[in-house]
Amino acid sequence: MKREDKIRIVVVDDRPVVLYGLQSWFESHERFRVTACVRSTEQLLARLRTTKYDVIVVSCIGEGPGADHAALLRELRLMCPATPVVAFTDEIAAGALADIQRAGAAGLVSTREEARTFERVCSRVLSGASNIVSPRIAGYFDAGDSRDAVRCFDASSVYRGVRVSVRPFGS
Repeated sequence: MKREDKIRIVVVDDRPVVLYGLQSWFESHERFRVTACVRSTEQLLARLRTTKYDVIVVSCIGEGPGADHAALLRELRLMCPATPVVAFTDEIAAGALADIQRAGAAGLVSTREEARTFERVCSRVLSGASNIVSPRIAGYFDAGDSRDAVRCFDASSVYRGVRVSVRPFGS
């Protein structure tokens, strides 16, 4: 792929180490070029007013207790309805993940996924697909037979022995 044909990405995260890591990973692949890394919602919105991107990667903005995960996504859908948004998230609660999807994230990737998975999700959303989730996120959504069922999974390798319960949502 010629340099001018690379997929243009803007990445937003308030942690410099995450921005650097994502930028390094994307730019080590021939298909992608990170054309902007921003640390706040305000910086992202200012960039989007002046520049067009092929994919917007929203990484952990607004995460934490009481955060409105979907507010930025709703704003992005209004401002750039044709540009796919991939949420790169630490979130594990199925309800919160569903809110992120409903708010307009075309793709969801766990921060615990391999880089190749991230690339696959980006490729799928660039092809026009929506509601694309990484395998780990899909596991959080695995609802079983009942809408009200709570499914437990062993997260010991990630959360040092803590058992996590996920309340799944319907399809």
